[in-house]
Amino acid sequence: MSKTPDATQPDGRPFGWEHFRFTVAALLLAAAVSKVFNMAQILSGGGLLGTMPRLAAVTAFEAAAAAYLIVGNRFLAWLLTLTTFAIFVTSAVYAMAKDQSCDCFGKQLAPETMVVVDTVVLLLTGCLRPSRWRMSSRTLIRQLTIVAVVGGLVAALSVWRYDVLLRHERSRLLVADLLIGKSWPLTGQVDSRLSELGSGKWMILIAHQDCGHCRNMVARYFADPETHRPDERTAVFVFGGGDDRWRFQFDRVTLDLSGDALLSWPNGKPYVVNPAVFLVDNGIVVDAAEGAETDQFMGSLLSGPEQSTP
Repeated sequence: MSKTPDATQPDGRPFGWEHFRFTVAALLLAAAVSKVFNMAQILSGGGLLGTMPRLAAVTAFEAAAAAYLIVGNRFLAWLLTLTTFAIFVTSAVYAMAKDQSCDCFGKQLAPETMVVVDTVVLLLTGCLRPSRWRMSSRTLIRQLTIVAVVGGLVAALSVWRYDVLLRHERSRLLVADLLIGKSWPLTGQVDSRLSELGSGKWMILIAHQDCGHCRNMVARYFADPETHRPDERTAVFVFGGGDDRWRFQFDRVTLDLSGDALLSWPNGKPYVVNPAVFLVDNGIVVDAAEGAETDQFMGSLLSGPEQSTP
């Protein structure tokens, strides 16, 4: 390869790719930082990045891409930006079609907004095509090393943040993927009345009072509120209605709860995808489903002869 480096030589225009690439880099870095700080909301939001491996990978990629835009070959950085934002536009459109969050900036920006932002970046990038510049192999290796280090550090930061969430906020992360195989977090330590959930078999439902999907599920599978499986009890937690506190009751599944059985959250409301169903055996979550997956999950549990009523 030629030893002519692609330094940061201007292309002669008052505002060209040489300047705009730093704006794109700042946008990518902001998106990566937002994902790290809003990890709990993203993991519990049912969006495109709702699993930890996917979230960590995208966050690390955005940071690495931002680093390359700053230090890398101008023409290759231009191609990288075109490819990246074409994927972003496609992902945001897909999220809109599925009525999900694209999680580009956590839950702060809707997919409709991100389609506009990403399309504008894509079009401006296309209009600001730089001249081809060659570079030496040594320069490319140095740049890729910087990119790899940045991506690796951000991936490690994401894993650390995830570990912090699990250790310090696990009682608020009522997310199926995070809880399967782990202890059910809402126990007597949260409210003494929940100590019963630590022993025996339970089907635990969490629903929003104003959620149509939740109401349809309860009406379909719990037309008799005391429906349960043999040797298993039920518990239901209901939230919403402008109240941060949650109502709960045992052995009777309905969304219209009465009484004073209320939970309050001194450290903030839990993160949950509603509706959510958890199977708990002696305090350990053995299976779970949330959101759109609950219909098939509940059908497999309560459509057969094992369904029981008192």
